[in-house]
Amino acid sequence: MNWFNYFNTTIGSCMIITLIAVDYLRKYITDRFQRKLLIVMLGSMFVAAIFDYISLTIERNPGEKIKNILSYTWSVYLLARNCCYYFSAVLIDYFAHLNHVRTKTFFKTVAVFLFLYGITLIPNIKYGYYFYISRENVYMPGIYYSFQTLISYFPIVIILIDVGLITRTVKRSRIIYTIIFVILSAVGATLDIIFKTTNLIWPCITAAALYIYFFIIRTDSKTDSLTGIENRNSFNEYIKNISSQINDKKYAFIMFDIIRFKEINNALGHVNGDNALRDLALIIKACTKAADFAARLGGDDFIIVTSGASYNDDFRANDVQMIIDRVHDAINRQNKKLLKPYQIYISYSYGVYASDSGLHIQDFLLQLDNEMNKYKESHCDEFSTVITADLVKLF
Repeated sequence: MNWFNYFNTTIGSCMIITLIAVDYLRKYITDRFQRKLLIVMLGSMFVAAIFDYISLTIERNPGEKIKNILSYTWSVYLLARNCCYYFSAVLIDYFAHLNHVRTKTFFKTVAVFLFLYGITLIPNIKYGYYFYISRENVYMPGIYYSFQTLISYFPIVIILIDVGLITRTVKRSRIIYTIIFVILSAVGATLDIIFKTTNLIWPCITAAALYIYFFIIRTDSKTDSLTGIENRNSFNEYIKNISSQINDKKYAFIMFDIIRFKEINNALGHVNGDNALRDLALIIKACTKAADFAARLGGDDFIIVTSGASYNDDFRANDVQMIIDRVHDAINRQNKKLLKPYQIYISYSYGVYASDSGLHIQDFLLQLDNEMNKYKESHCDEFSTVITADLVKLF
């Protein structure tokens, strides 16, 4: 083996892993759960690469002491490598579902499994059923080496099953990113199995980690840092795509804002104003499907766009009204609980945009904005009385 090339491969991978971690930790990220998952994955990847290099560097050196060291370094490597693979599966699951509760349960299950696997590595040092160190101080497969390999690469199967189950409920872009990550990981696993060397696996694994990081950065650049839903940049990209298409698809736009939002800020402070924006964003997100688009346009303005389809206007209007009703019901339920020091009231407008209508999408959006302002003006007295009464109760 060319040790110089192997040194370059390992050190190069470790440097990329370190740079990703340092750069990510420097960024302001609202999704701290995602941050923890990525750092855990990168940490286990770094440890695995280092111990892999140490093990292969001291192999074939004579002495009982070297043999003992190799038993421990290979054990740490196998555990860290499996941690890397399984925590990658957990991270991919989070990308796919964006469900904290689901992923935390998955993480705990994986952590317990890895702990038990780590326990089985201890007697392996003596009995050598996964691997053993030969008289020449070389790593050799044990009688359960195939089982160990299955354990190591089973996360790829988990991810594939996960992707197969989510194709109808998750955005296409996330599925594509997941599939590419699986391909990179599978290539590394295949090289490991065929050539029985880790010299070729680390470039693949590092490329997969870098790809994940690019996906996170791209996603964060299109995510509103306060509410966690899509931002104005993402919306501009979205409408540019649909307005450039000439077909019979129709898109239903629903625009919302919080009535007299400034009064919440003035009376209760900007912290509560921010909380009100987060509450409305969570409600909007809960009331839409994965195929729909939801974004905060800025200030207290939000928008929902249902996915394009060749439906007639009447069907789409009914579909829109169902979304609006769900949002209203969720807001009313929150207001009735009186758990927050504020009450949320919204104005809205909606319309159906056809890409082949000849109407510029910016003009269409301006019409929606004007209609929403008319809605607020027509309900001004009603909401003024209600909001004033709510504020009086607080003091």
